[in-house]
Amino acid sequence: MPPDTNSFIHIDSEKCSGCRLCEMACAMMHTGRCSPKHSRIHILSLGGGSSHVPLLCQACEQAPCIKCCPMNARGRTAEGAVVTDPDRCIGCRACIYICPFAAPVVSPHMGKTMTCDLCADDGTGPWCVKACRDCGALKVSEARQVVARKCREGAAIAKNAFKKPTRRKTP
Repeated sequence: MPPDTNSFIHIDSEKCSGCRLCEMACAMMHTGRCSPKHSRIHILSLGGGSSHVPLLCQACEQAPCIKCCPMNARGRTAEGAVVTDPDRCIGCRACIYICPFAAPVVSPHMGKTMTCDLCADDGTGPWCVKACRDCGALKVSEARQVVARKCREGAAIAKNAFKKPTRRKTP
């Protein structure tokens, strides 16, 4: 599914197996190399490798990386992705330091930052999502879909938390 405006990649870290196929797919799409160091998504392994968290740009609504860039090299695409203009980036890494998700990464060849662009140049959608279809840890979502789902989940939790206790009859 090609990305629409305000689309982003929703992460379900509980489903991530740590296989790193998403990293390889991303690197192949953007550089033609099957190397995780060229990827815009990275897998963080925790607990001695027992759990894994995919890290990638969440295209924050009030993206601090856009505001802090001294060269105005960071911006938002029509698809909603927050990306770096390599012609303007000086590699100062301010966007990396301010990002709450540690999402921007440095290109090993250019020394400039890069983040997920939702594979906008491909037109068929993010390659990392396609590579992750067996696990289902990555999915393209529209912001309003995610908000609605989170509201439903929160309502269900609240409903269960505030159930009236049932009284037992004593014999």
